[in-house]
Amino acid sequence: MNERENIREKIKQAAAEIFIARGFDGARMQEIADRAGANKAMIYYYFDSKEALFNAIFSEAFANLVQMFTPVFAAEAVDPQELVPHLVHLHLDFLGKHPEVPRLILREIHSGNPVVEKLIHSHFKRFGHQVQGFRDKLAEAVAAGRIRPVDPLQTMWNLVALNLFIFALQPLLAAAFPEVFKDSEQLLARREEAITDLLLYGLLPR
Repeated sequence: MNERENIREKIKQAAAEIFIARGFDGARMQEIADRAGANKAMIYYYFDSKEALFNAIFSEAFANLVQMFTPVFAAEAVDPQELVPHLVHLHLDFLGKHPEVPRLILREIHSGNPVVEKLIHSHFKRFGHQVQGFRDKLAEAVAAGRIRPVDPLQTMWNLVALNLFIFALQPLLAAAFPEVFKDSEQLLARREEAITDLLLYGLLPR
């Protein structure tokens, strides 16, 4: 990462922290600049507006997620015992690299910010065929008797929800279980193992 890219990422990180703390409407560009160790002119050099900065945080993270998942969803026949653990791992890895995204989205959704709804609609519209591909793979596995007759959409939601849990509620969970959050790498590894085990137990025939 060169110096310009590094400055841009620092601004995005600072903005995400301010957006989470103050909300989109309450965030001020000067405060973001102070947090990033820059000035407002520097922010406007990279981003035309506060909304453009917010969009960049979300859109670039989502593009990274799509890039990670595309090869998996594009594969032809995939064994659910391999697919599910792989998806859990990729999603948790993404969230570990972008821990601010779930809290940022949840905060703005509950504040009624139309920008978030517009962004989610736009990105999921482009990503929809890949999501449908995952649902089709699960439906094929059900038809072949490789997994129990589960609802593919509900199963996909379960996977996402279980992965998001510790990131969406991180401040609360860290306060209640501080010893668990001392080692984030170990926490993610144990969480991945627990989620995979639970999902596969619910999916595989018995």
